Amino acid sequence: MIPSPELPFVLDGVRIEPRRPPLLPEIELLLMADQYPDQALAGPDHHRLMAQPPYWAFCWGGGQALARWILDRPEQVTGRHVIDFGAGSGVAGIAAALAGASTVVAVDIDPDALRMSDRNARANGLALTTTTACDTWGGSLLLAADICYEEAGYAAVLAHVAAGGAAIIAESRLRDLHQRHPCLQPVAQFQVRTFPDLDESENFDQVRIFSTITT
Repeated sequence: MIPSPELPFVLDGVRIEPRRPPLLPEIELLLMADQYPDQALAGPDHHRLMAQPPYWAFCWGGGQALARWILDRPEQVTGRHVIDFGAGSGVAGIAAALAGASTVVAVDIDPDALRMSDRNARANGLALTTTTACDTWGGSLLLAADICYEEAGYAAVLAHVAAGGAAIIAESRLRDLHQRHPCLQPVAQFQVRTFPDLDESENFDQVRIFSTITT
């Protein structure tokens, strides 16, 4: 267990520890333990955790799938400037850095997520830049996992693609992105659960990868 002063506070009894997601034995992340509360949470604590979940403390299925796909296809990111949009734990950006991206910027509205993205990158011997806003993505390759089901995230991703930007997107919620936007072609599918397991619906176990990059 990592000493609490190094970590954002979540709740009493919630442990954060170094873990390796099942699909990603190459990557170590600071995540919640399997039995993340040491005991059943009281009503107010449960509501607080659900209302403002620490997204950075889980490796979501979309993030695992996107990171695995990148690690298996380093040519997709080698030498490129990469934006990990909605970074959370930073797993996709870390995978891109391991696969040879020239630079990686983690973008998230949660300062704690950016702190943990940086911490996780350093734990894997890597460096990335963090920011709460990225106004100019230019020719960057945008990585986004389970972002498009939210209106703001969806709009930002589409704006990047509409401007001719390259993107690789993982989605467990939206399965028809290629029908809405033909430039986003399905390139892979994974069956994976969030780690640690949140006991979500099995409907979210199927993650599709979409890419604007033609090979």
